[in-house]
Amino acid sequence: MNIGSIAIRYCRALFEEARAAQVDTEIYQAFSILQQSLKAAPDIQGVLVSPRIAKDRKMSLLQTASQCDVPLWTRFLRLVLDHQREDLLRVMIFVYQDIYREHHQIDHVVLGTATPADADIQRRVVEKVHSYTGRKVELETLVRPEFIGGFCLLIGDRLYDYSYRTKLQNIRKQLWNK
Repeated sequence: MNIGSIAIRYCRALFEEARAAQVDTEIYQAFSILQQSLKAAPDIQGVLVSPRIAKDRKMSLLQTASQCDVPLWTRFLRLVLDHQREDLLRVMIFVYQDIYREHHQIDHVVLGTATPADADIQRRVVEKVHSYTGRKVELETLVRPEFIGGFCLLIGDRLYDYSYRTKLQNIRKQLWNK
């Protein structure tokens, strides 16, 4: 069976149960915190897929990394571990987030800038995207010094690249083509 379809089945079932129990937001937050933990400590993934580590230790690690004590979340993690699907957790994070965002009409927007964007810029970006899409906006910011200046904005699967780096690359291409 396809990895994506397995993750989708698990996450759809989890979302339906979470919505019925009115804990879908708590589960969403748990997945988001787990995602941040996996980014901050990539070794966690190795521990999770290791056959030498006991399920109870993996369970403890996942609960600590996700900072969630909702019983449904605990049951979900136990199911994942019992069926040896730990290697799919990263995919499940993205799948659940997509399901949740679609249901709650939230656009995940990534703002990339050369230097940290201040609160006013972030607020203006959120307002502008909200007025454009009519949906709630969840903003993630990234600092990418290689942009030199300007910004990149990712809304769903659309990239708006207004970085100086790209502008300079385009000028370079035009000069080489002449």
